[in-house]
Amino acid sequence: MKQISFYLKNADDFNACLRAFREVCPENASAVLVSVFSGWPEAAALSLVARVRAALPEAVVVGSSTSGEILSGAMSLRTTILSFMVFREANVQAHLVDFTAMSPAEAVASLRESCRSLPSLAGLELLLSVNDSRAYEFLDALNDFPKDLPVFGGAAGDTDDLSKYVFAGNRVLHEGVVVVCFSGEELHIRVNLTLGWRPLGPCFRITAMEADNVITEFNHQPASQIYKKYLSASQEDFALEKLLFPLLLERGDGRMLRLPYRATPEGALLVGADCRLGEKVRLAYGDPNEILDASYGVRMDIMTFEPEAILLFSCISRRIFLQEDANQELRPFQIIAPNAGLYVQGEVGRRDGEDVAMLNMTLVSVSFREGPREASRPPQMPPPPPPKQLTGTMRLVQHLANFVAVTSAELETANRRLLELATQDRLTGLYNRGEIESILQKALSGKRPEECCLSAVMLDLDNFKRVNDTYGHAVGDETLRWAGKVLKQCVGQRGAAGRWGGEEFIAILPGTALADAKEIAEDIRRTLFEGYTLPDGKRVTASLGVAEFPADGSFTAFYRALDDALYRAKQTGKDRVCAAGEETD
Repeated sequence: MKQISFYLKNADDFNACLRAFREVCPENASAVLVSVFSGWPEAAALSLVARVRAALPEAVVVGSSTSGEILSGAMSLRTTILSFMVFREANVQAHLVDFTAMSPAEAVASLRESCRSLPSLAGLELLLSVNDSRAYEFLDALNDFPKDLPVFGGAAGDTDDLSKYVFAGNRVLHEGVVVVCFSGEELHIRVNLTLGWRPLGPCFRITAMEADNVITEFNHQPASQIYKKYLSASQEDFALEKLLFPLLLERGDGRMLRLPYRATPEGALLVGADCRLGEKVRLAYGDPNEILDASYGVRMDIMTFEPEAILLFSCISRRIFLQEDANQELRPFQIIAPNAGLYVQGEVGRRDGEDVAMLNMTLVSVSFREGPREASRPPQMPPPPPPKQLTGTMRLVQHLANFVAVTSAELETANRRLLELATQDRLTGLYNRGEIESILQKALSGKRPEECCLSAVMLDLDNFKRVNDTYGHAVGDETLRWAGKVLKQCVGQRGAAGRWGGEEFIAILPGTALADAKEIAEDIRRTLFEGYTLPDGKRVTASLGVAEFPADGSFTAFYRALDDALYRAKQTGKDRVCAAGEETD
């Protein structure tokens, strides 16, 4: 395949571009896709499209309005990009989805039926003229397609006359989607996603929403309050050009960004794509170092793919944030392969196995190749990235971002240490009593008593006072550490081990019946006895009590049963395990 792209400052440039394309266009092409990414007003762009279709009647012509155009690793404004992708064997079809005529679910059903006739579906490109609940429903329905099918694209940008449109052939849509279907056994498509925003501050949970992209509460407080508290942001600050601090949310195994573009007087936030109730979010800030480093990392991955063409869909927020340094992010792609693209107001992309989703503030790079990689060619590796020579205010932002990254890392390390101190026993490293009780409560939370299957083991070192009195507290501490190590080792991933206090320890075993818990207790007793000796060669022993959470759901009864079992082990000779409800020999 081959990609040949041009940018037009005005319609008079078209004839020269067409001649240049025809001079280098390969013969006997299986398909030609012409992408028109235009920052012109709708009438001017569609007039150009009509000329393209007249000149190349066999080509598939699609496109979108833009918030900036990309060609050969450089950004331009209020121009039009003509990108010709010429395929040797692959097939290309365009489908229009008009949301005024059908629902998103109906549209995906129709698309699925159309795709059945395509041999070896290789990827779907989506050009959307809307970014609302209809778009999210459409993308969600696409998850019925194979998880390894590349899906990519973006939501149309605003032109100078504020028009937002997509088109295919002679039809233009203001409320719909153009879907480009790529097929062919030898066609390979790879999608890469680049972020570059770092988390900032504490984590919040979405606790109330009005719509897919309207968040009303974080942690049961008005959503906009976190921007007011941490950034002193007023309601007027939520314009795209003013407040580039998105929300970083966790979804599945990945992260994605959501940019608030308006706050209501009631404190709700309208964001640039869908969110879900219960999702965790944090504020995020743009780090130019991270953005440029991420671009280099993606470039390394793409070079191993050996693409013949690249399409780029980048969020307008990245252009606004990087300002005159936007080209530093784009330039590396030109070293790899011909490329063209646009700035959009919502990006679509997914990695293998993940869901199709609307993204914010992301660069989606899409690599194309027909045929296998050249086996004789050694893997290409890009040269090291050049020093980041940012200009203007970006140089100041670069320094501030580095300061925030370092101090945030230090604070997170300190917070983790504080959490450890609050939840762990310092001597043994096990959970302390407060945390082990909390773990027990969480293990049983929301369950009816008859649904609970949980046992516990209570351990008490025998004659421990004599160990301290005879050998000193240093040996006593070492003995406690050994007991903690044995408990943790024997419990493993089956539960949680904690120090109850003094020489007493406890193990919580969710999903473990009494008989199995007793076997674990026997393993603890035996390992403790066999693996450690005191300075004079004597062994350390322990008494253990085992109990199962009672059917009446009473914590008091549970603790009493544990304590009674432990007491019987002590009273009947020590160095043994007794289970609640069992007769002692």
